[in-house]
Amino acid sequence: MKPDLVPQNRDMIISREQSNALLKIQRDIMERLTLGADHQSILDALCKTAEDMSAGAVASVMVFDESRSFLKVLAAPSMPADAISALNGLIPGPQAGSCGTAVYCNEPQYVCNTSDDPRWSKLRQFAFDFNICACWSNPVRINEQEPIGSFALSNFEPGQPSEFLRRLLETCAYIAGIVIKRQREESQLWKLAHYDPLTDLPNRSFFNNHLEYAIQIARRTRQKLALLFLDLDKFKDINDTQGHEAGDRVLQYIAQSIESCLRKGDTFARLGGDEFVVLIENLNDTELVTHICEKINNSFKSKFTLNDIDYPLSVSIGVSIFPDNGETAQILLRNADTAMYAAKKQGLGRYQFYQEALTQTVTDRLQLTAEIRQALVQQDFVIHYQPQYCHDNDKIVGAEALVRWRHADKGMIPPAEFIPVAEQSDLINELGIYVLKTACQQCLAWWKRGLPRFSLAVNLSVNQLRPGVAAEFQALLMEIGFPLANLELEVTESLIMKYEDLSELKALQALGIAIAMDDFGIGHSSLAQLKHLPISKLKIDRSFIKDIPAADNDMLIASTIISMGHSMGLKIVAEGVETAAQKSFLAEKGCDLLQGYLLSKPLPAEEFERLLLARQQA
Repeated sequence: MKPDLVPQNRDMIISREQSNALLKIQRDIMERLTLGADHQSILDALCKTAEDMSAGAVASVMVFDESRSFLKVLAAPSMPADAISALNGLIPGPQAGSCGTAVYCNEPQYVCNTSDDPRWSKLRQFAFDFNICACWSNPVRINEQEPIGSFALSNFEPGQPSEFLRRLLETCAYIAGIVIKRQREESQLWKLAHYDPLTDLPNRSFFNNHLEYAIQIARRTRQKLALLFLDLDKFKDINDTQGHEAGDRVLQYIAQSIESCLRKGDTFARLGGDEFVVLIENLNDTELVTHICEKINNSFKSKFTLNDIDYPLSVSIGVSIFPDNGETAQILLRNADTAMYAAKKQGLGRYQFYQEALTQTVTDRLQLTAEIRQALVQQDFVIHYQPQYCHDNDKIVGAEALVRWRHADKGMIPPAEFIPVAEQSDLINELGIYVLKTACQQCLAWWKRGLPRFSLAVNLSVNQLRPGVAAEFQALLMEIGFPLANLELEVTESLIMKYEDLSELKALQALGIAIAMDDFGIGHSSLAQLKHLPISKLKIDRSFIKDIPAADNDMLIASTIISMGHSMGLKIVAEGVETAAQKSFLAEKGCDLLQGYLLSKPLPAEEFERLLLARQQA
C-alpha cells in the first residue's frame, strides 16, 4: 500500500511573517541570478537559507546525471562529504528514500520516520550512519516537465513538516528549477559561443584568446611556439557539385583526420569555413612541426567516398614560429596565412614555413586597397536590399542594406572579398558613410512616393566606432532628413565583444538609433555581458538555421536564443531562412523577424522597389 503523502490534522495556515519570508527568499535568489552570480553559489545559498528557516535540518539538491540513469548531489553545503558520496548514484524508485521516491513518483514525499517507513527500506544504513530521522523532499522540475531532481530537508529528529515547511520546500524546489534551467541554458550558449557546432572544435574566439595566453607564457619561459594555418584544397568544388550538406560531412572528416595526427597537448580549432589552425606549444625542435605537417598530409592519401564518388582530399599548411616570425598573435596568424597561400601555389597538399620573402599577399592587399579607393571616387559600389519579414503576417517591416562592388573587370564582387581589406585601412569609414548615406536617401525617395516605411538596417564595422562617429552620423542624418527611429545599425557579435570602449555605440543608441548584434552565437558573449550592451535586437547566425529541422541541436540553440533574448527584452531576427520548414519552426518559436532566400534574396534598388509596390497593391 502506498504511504500517505500528506499527514492529516495539520495546520493549513502560515503567518504573514512566514509568507513574507518565502517571498524574500525568491527575491534574494532572483536578484543573485539577475546579477550573474555563480549558479553553484546560488544553490548553496538557497540551501543555507532553507536550513536557517528549519532548525535541525540539512538541505540538499539532487539532479539526474546526463543519461538520466541516477541522481547525484548538486548542492548540499552542510552535508558531510562521505554522505554526499554515499548518495551519489541513487536510482529513483519507490524505495529510494525521500528524494529518489519524489523523483520517481513526481510528487512530494514527507517521510516522518526513516526507521520504519518503507520508502527508506533500502537506505536504512545511510539513515543510521548520518542520523537522518526524517526527510522531506519535493521534485524539482523545469517548465512543468518530468522532474530533473529534488530539493530536500533531512532532519535529525523524527516528525512531520509544518505547513510553512511544506511551502518552504515547494518554494525552494521551484527556485532550484529556475536556477538549474538558467545554468543549462547559459552552458549551452557558452559552448556555442566558444565551440564550432559542426566539428565540436574550439572556434576562432576561443583560439585567439588561448593564443594570446600561450604567447605570454612562451615569452616568460623563453619557449617557442608553432602556429599551423590549414586550408582545405578545392573545397569550393565539393560545395558547388554536392551541396553544403556534403561539404559539412567533408569538414567533419577533415577535422577528425587532422586531430588524429596531433599530440594530446596541441590546440586544434576551426576558424570558419574550411580554415583550421593548430598551436604547438613548448616547441624545442622545428623538426617536430615538419613531422606533424607530413603526418597530416599523409592522412589524406586515401580518397574520401561521398555519394559513391571518390574525392581526393588535401590541405595546404602554412607555418609561423614564435618569436622568429612574429611576437604577437595577429602577426603570427598573418604570417602563417601568408605561408599557407605560398604552399597552395606550389600545388596540392603542401606545407610552407614563413619566410620574409613571402610578401605577395601583402602586395596584393595593397593593390586591392588602391582599387577600393578608386572605386569610391567613381562610385562603383552599389546597394542591394534584403527584406525582413514579420513572422506572423509576412509583412515587410525591415530591410538590410548590403554593399556590392561593381568592378569594371571582375564584375560584381561580394563584400567578403573587399570589406576585410577596407577594415584594415581608413577606407572602411569612407565606405561606411557612403553606404549609410546612399541607403538612407534611397529610402526617403521611396517613402516620399508613398511606399510603406520600414526599418533600414546598415552594417557597422567596429572600426567605425571612433570618437565622434555618433555626432557625425547625427549630423549626416539631420542633413538628409532621415528619421533616426527608422535606422538600425548592425554590429557583429565577435567584433563588439572585442571592443572595450562602447561609448560611441551607446551614444548612437541614445540618439534613437537601434543597435542589433549580428551573427549572434558564433562570438563569445555571455548573458551577463549582453545585459550591459546597448543592443535591442539579436540576429541568429545562419549557421544555426541552415540545418533546421534535421539538426536537433540547432533547433535547441535557436529556440534557446529566442527564449533568452525575449526574456531580456530583445527582438530576435533569423537570417539565412531558406526552407518552409525553417520558417515554420522559427515562427512557432516566436522569432520576431525572418530574413533569407526563401522570402527574398538581396535585391538591387529597382527590384526592391517593385517588390514593395507589388506587396502594397496586393
